[in-house]
Amino acid sequence: MRRCKSVLATVATLAAVAGLGSAAAATPAQAATYCTDKGAKYFCEYGVSTTQFANGTKEEFVVGTDHAVWTNWTYPDGSWNGWISMGGWVQSAIDADPQQETSDSLIFISAIGSDGNTWFRARFGDGTWSSWQVSCFVNPNGRFCP
Repeated sequence: MRRCKSVLATVATLAAVAGLGSAAAATPAQAATYCTDKGAKYFCEYGVSTTQFANGTKEEFVVGTDHAVWTNWTYPDGSWNGWISMGGWVQSAIDADPQQETSDSLIFISAIGSDGNTWFRARFGDGTWSSWQVSCFVNPNGRFCP
């Protein structure tokens, strides 16, 4: 009988230890750290990407807590427009590449999407944006691909 109680105690101890091990393994990863910039909450690890046009306008891009790209820009008086979602779902910093040889406001932004590919959008001289397009390496027939 003592032996049976001893075995049961050992099994109970092992089960408790195994349960703790499972609980520790199931603990979620540390939560993401968020920063704020002019009222926008974004992933600190991706930072704020900034570009400036030849006319002095500044434009910023962040990855919001919804993983969408958000943008904000200045007016001639230096005030900011306010954050606007550009959609998408990205998991990297945003690269803002000015293409001002052809226009004082044409830029390309790119980031890594949920599928692991690079996605980009183009801003035209009139301030409108193209839709999101996957990298030319993935889709060589895309609108901006050579």
